[in-house]
Amino acid sequence: MRVTSFYWITPPLQTILKKRGSPITVHQQSNSDHNERSCNEGFGLYVHIPYCRRRCNYCDFAIVPIGDNGSGGDDEENTRTIGFHKMDEEYKKAILNEINLIGKSSHGNKIPLRSIYFGGGTPSLAPLSTLRDIMHALLHSESAPFQLIGIADDENERAEITIEMDPGTFDKQFLISIKDFGFNRISLGVQSFDDNILSTMGRVHRSADIYNSVNMIAEVFGEDETNYSIDLISGVPGLTLAGWTEALHKAVSLRPKPKHISVYDLQVEAGTTFGKWYADEMEEREDDKGATQLSRMSPTTSSLHPSLPSADDCAFMYRYASGYLRACNYEHYEISSYALRDQNRRPHRSKHNQIYWEIGGKWYAIGLGATSNVNGTRYSRPRALSEYVYWTKELKEDNNSNDPPWISKGSEQDSDQTAAANKDDALLDIILTRLRTKDGLDLDWIANNEEYGESYVEAIMKGVEFFVDTELVTVSPGRIKLTDPDGFLFSNNIISNIFAELDDDTD
Repeated sequence: MRVTSFYWITPPLQTILKKRGSPITVHQQSNSDHNERSCNEGFGLYVHIPYCRRRCNYCDFAIVPIGDNGSGGDDEENTRTIGFHKMDEEYKKAILNEINLIGKSSHGNKIPLRSIYFGGGTPSLAPLSTLRDIMHALLHSESAPFQLIGIADDENERAEITIEMDPGTFDKQFLISIKDFGFNRISLGVQSFDDNILSTMGRVHRSADIYNSVNMIAEVFGEDETNYSIDLISGVPGLTLAGWTEALHKAVSLRPKPKHISVYDLQVEAGTTFGKWYADEMEEREDDKGATQLSRMSPTTSSLHPSLPSADDCAFMYRYASGYLRACNYEHYEISSYALRDQNRRPHRSKHNQIYWEIGGKWYAIGLGATSNVNGTRYSRPRALSEYVYWTKELKEDNNSNDPPWISKGSEQDSDQTAAANKDDALLDIILTRLRTKDGLDLDWIANNEEYGESYVEAIMKGVEFFVDTELVTVSPGRIKLTDPDGFLFSNNIISNIFAELDDDTD
């Protein structure tokens, strides 16, 4: 029985973090300085817009299915549209409440932002007035708490403002408007170019919508200025090896080319439609955080649904994507992320996602289920819409608190045991996120950090010893990296082994 053990199957880190704790989790992290901080100062900002036309068959994210509002003229559809706009006004009000609380906590000082990311859900389903009002409250109102940093006219230095959009959910006028609002990067939820697979996944759009969307983006933003990313999912039911190679070829053949491609292997989640369809082909296991996940066993043939690719086929898809995209001038800079190099060989990495992977990365987050990391406090908001709206009302009415809970610096009465656990949790997060990246883990920072030191480095090196011998990990002075693609492919095993050694040797 073969079981998938790929760490790279996880979604972007923002969606990983939102799963830690429910409905609200506060996690204190180490505040120690370090030498691997990005040369750019400032925060990231994530804004969650939860609307989707329907829940996809693989999705367990914090979303609100809204159907096709405003697409028809009968009474039922008009009623649905009115209901959506009423809900949207309530959600927007909750978002603006959060922004207002951030402004009060900053005491009139503008918070510098390196990036803003509107994720979902499908933010392109939000009314333009909602997106406009949120951007205005964030950056342009008299009480706006944030300001962008960087050089506006330089693509490499300017702040990155991304919005997630699904093909078929916007038109040319929508693009013109969001460009006027300040968005300069689009993340397009392609997932597949095969209409049959899109249908199996429960996606609404079809391949023709993808090409139409790219053409409109290029027309509005200009061929040379167009900056968009696409997502692709491997390992999905019905996907063959030939079908995967064709998908990658179609992705790099888009014109203009996507400057960024994210490639995720399907992770079948319990409670989703796929989790029900393929329950007999999955095995429960615990991840490094103790959470239960489903892993693939040997596939079986079903007359009801397309077969899941085997674990071996999924591994081939990952290896092929890495080799093919690197050959097409994309830098494989993170387990699931590829950045197109420009004429000067500079890659178009996601500035926002890099904040999640930095040591000491810090970001605000607003909206349903969103997770922030400010002042060493990782804080997750409620995942149910009614709970989130109620939570923001409570915070607005609470006049006794000086600071919102997501920027709490902890209590001076925290026990030594709690402080030690927080310190170790912070290091585990650093190891997990840094080993996702091409740049790897800085051992010198750990050795020279007064909270860790050489004993931690020795435990880490003991944890990777076997994987160095099998050429899944490379060691250079003061740094370890996972090899591409096989080290990335088996990163779950490698990181688990490091965690086990740290647990044994640093108690």
